[in-house]
Amino acid sequence: MIRTSFILFMAVLTVGCVPLRSSVSTANPVTEPVMEKIPKSPEKRAANLIRVAVVVRHPSVQLIIPSQFNLIGISQGNSRVIYKEGKEFISFEATVHDLEGASAFIRPGEGDGEVEIDGNRYKGAIQLIQENGGFITVVNELSLEEYVMGVLAGEIPGSWPIEALKAQAIAARTFALYKQNQAKKISQPYDIENTALAQMYIGSRLVNQSIRQAVMETEGEILTYQDEPIMAVFHSNCGGETTSAVDVWGQDKPYLRSVSCNFGNQGPHYKWKETLKVFDVVAKLRAANIPIYDIVEISSIEKDGSHRVTKLVFMDGDGRKKQVKGAAFRMALGPDVVRSTRFDVQLDGDEMEFTGLGWGHGVGLCQEGAYGMAKEGYGAFDILRHYYYGVILDKIKSE
Repeated sequence: MIRTSFILFMAVLTVGCVPLRSSVSTANPVTEPVMEKIPKSPEKRAANLIRVAVVVRHPSVQLIIPSQFNLIGISQGNSRVIYKEGKEFISFEATVHDLEGASAFIRPGEGDGEVEIDGNRYKGAIQLIQENGGFITVVNELSLEEYVMGVLAGEIPGSWPIEALKAQAIAARTFALYKQNQAKKISQPYDIENTALAQMYIGSRLVNQSIRQAVMETEGEILTYQDEPIMAVFHSNCGGETTSAVDVWGQDKPYLRSVSCNFGNQGPHYKWKETLKVFDVVAKLRAANIPIYDIVEISSIEKDGSHRVTKLVFMDGDGRKKQVKGAAFRMALGPDVVRSTRFDVQLDGDEMEFTGLGWGHGVGLCQEGAYGMAKEGYGAFDILRHYYYGVILDKIKSE
C-alpha cells in the first residue's frame, strides 16, 4: 500500500496497513462490525462474483450513470443529463428519499460503461441499500478478477515489478475469498468493504496494463492452508521483521508468524518520526475511553519478540500508574500518526517524541518487502511463501 492502505478481524486489524499509493496501507483488520440485516439482491449470485461495499452508511451519494444503464427502484426527479467525451450520462445525488423500496439497482445495459460514485468509477452492477437513520450503503457487484485489479490500483503503484504485482494480486484475491466466506456465515449483505480495514478498492480509475497483466496471469490463484483460503493480510512495511497474528490480534493463525525481512529497508515507509504534545496524547487516549488525565512519566515499555510495543506504563498526574496496550495506544493516537507499534518514545517536557520502523500492523505480506524481493529476482510465490508459512498455491474451486 503506498497510499495509506491494508483489513478487519477485526477491530484491531485496522492497526495496520498503509496503502502504498499515498501513505497508509490497508490498515489492519479489526473486529468485525455488527451489521444490521439488510435485504440482499433477490438474484442468485453467479460464481466468482464479489459484492463490495464502496459506500457504507452515508447520508447521500453522488452518482454519474451511463444513459444506457438500467435503473430499478430509483426516483430520478433531481437528475440531469451531462456529457463526457461525447457520451451521455445521468447525474444526480441520491438519498434514501430517492429509493422506492428497501433497495434499488443500477444494472449495465448494452455496451461498455461504468458507474461513477463519489468520484471513483466502478464496473459491474450497483445496489443501493436503505439503512436505519436515513443512511445509504452502496454495494458494487462485479467479477472477482476486476475487483482484484481495483485493489491493486488502490494498494500499490502499478509501476512496481510484475512479480510484486502478482504476489499482491494473489494475496488480495485470497483475502477477498476469506472475507466472502465469513460474510456468508453471518448473512451479511456484502462480502467486503473497500476501506483500509479490509483492502483498498478504488474501482478502475488507476488500473493500468501492468496491473491487468498481473491479475490475468494469476487468474483464480489463491493461497490455502488446510484446504481453506487464508487470512492473507498485508501491510506497507514491517520495519525489518513481521510479527504473528496471535501477538497482534490474539488469534493464532499458524501461517501468520514472525519472519525476518530486510527487503523493505529502503522503502519510503521504513522509518518514521513524530512529535506530539502530551496534552493531545492524553486527549486522544481519553476519547478512546482510556482513563488517564496526564502523563508525567513513562514508567516502562514492554515489547514482544519482533520489537513491537505490547504495553506502556505511564505515571498519571495523581501519582498512579496507568497501563495501555501497545495496539490500543496506536489506534487511539491514529494509525497514520503512530504508524506501527515498532517504536520508541521519550517524554521531553510537554512533548512526546516517537521514532519508529515500519508502517502497519506488521502481519503477513510486507508490501515494500515484496517490492524488494521482486527487484532481486524472486517470483510471486517465492515472495508469498516467505511471508505466509506453510501455504499452498491453489486454484479457486468451482461451486
